[in-house]
This record gives sequence, structure tokens and C-alpha cells, in this order.
Amino acid sequence: MQNPVLVILTSQILSVAMLINPVAAESAPSLDFGAMVVGIASDEEVIVAGVPLTSGTWGTDYITVSHALGVGPKYGLVRDGYARATAKPVAACSAQFHNIDVLILRVSTHPNTAVVEWGDPTGLNSGDELVIFPRREFYPRPVTLRFVHLDLREWTISEPLVWSSEFRHVMVADGYSKPGFSGSPWVRQGKVYGLHKGSVRPQGQARWFAVAETATNVSQCLKLIHYEDLIPK
Repeated sequence: MQNPVLVILTSQILSVAMLINPVAAESAPSLDFGAMVVGIASDEEVIVAGVPLTSGTWGTDYITVSHALGVGPKYGLVRDGYARATAKPVAACSAQFHNIDVLILRVSTHPNTAVVEWGDPTGLNSGDELVIFPRREFYPRPVTLRFVHLDLREWTISEPLVWSSEFRHVMVADGYSKPGFSGSPWVRQGKVYGLHKGSVRPQGQARWFAVAETATNVSQCLKLIHYEDLIPK
């Protein structure tokens, strides 16, 4: 009989390997994203959301976007059903240096946590439905989006100088966005395709569009920081 702790640890590290190498990804059971999304706090105020990236007997790494936080010594992490926890930065990719907006935080008091599975955004088609799962502090229920384009700069080719490095290569969708949604997962058929960043209004458009850091960009970030080497063995 297999050791259950070993099985859990192996499966969570495999999840990261599949994100770094999407070819290795296989179908996984649908997850309860509403329960998985965490709130990340500065002092006492929850300011962004995140999801569990990797987990084992050593704890859990949560992933969010870094633009609202920067990289400090520690953060508070709120997850339904858990006591408030201290989360310490592991690594980050910044818009300034990497053109990717990602922050990874580690919570040692959350061992063997179920982690998200990542989807391949290049397989999305215009009009495909995705769902944002925001923290309840900001919005009480999931929000439906419709995929528009994989790359903001390509979609708005007539205005290439408008977007800063932080927003050039983000995924675009038509739907509701509000402050505090940052870091919330964009989900389709049980997989995370992106992490919410904010909203934009291109020239000539009457409304705002939601944007997200894609799972592809997250994968690139993990490679740049050699994340697999940072996971406790």
C-alpha cells in the first residue's frame, strides 16, 4: 500500500512540472475553486487574491500577482476554514524586469493542500467562457467572462505605445472587473488559465475589458526563477 503523504507530495510537485511543461498535463478532477482562493493581506486589509501552486509536508506555496504588493518581509494570508497565517515571499517576477507580474508566498502551516491545475491559454477561442473566482471580501460570487484575445498588444495593434510593460502581453476578456480582483483565477473546465490583473479601455472602445496574466506567462516566470529548485525536498 502506498504511503498517503508521499502520494500527496508527489502529486503537488507534479502539478508544477505540468505547468512548466504543459505537454505532460493530463485531465484532473474538478476542484472547488471558491474554497481554494485565498486572500492576501497587507496589515489587516485583504488587498489581492491567490491560489495554491504547490504543496507538501513542508507547507504550501500560493501564487498571486505582485503589482499590488511588491516584495516585503511577510504577508498575512486568509483562507476560509483556516486560521490567519503568515506568508513569506519565495520569489517573484516583476513587470519592470521580466514583463511578468507574479509573486509566490509560502505558508508553512498549510501542509498537503490541494493545488490548482493549469490550462493552456493558446487553446482558447474567441467567445469562450471563463469564470473569475474573487475573494468574498471583494465580491460574493463568481464572475463570468468571455475570452477576447490572448495578447492585449496584438489585439490593439493600432496603439502599440499605449500599454506599459506590465500590460502588453496580458490576456483580454469581456466582463466585469473591480479593484481587489487581482490575483483571482480565471477558470475554465476546472483549470486556471490566468491570474486577474485589472481592466483596460482601449482607444475607441466604450467599455472596459478585464485582463489577466496568462498561465503561459506564469510558466515562463517559474522557469526564470528556477522554481523547481526552490521547492523543499
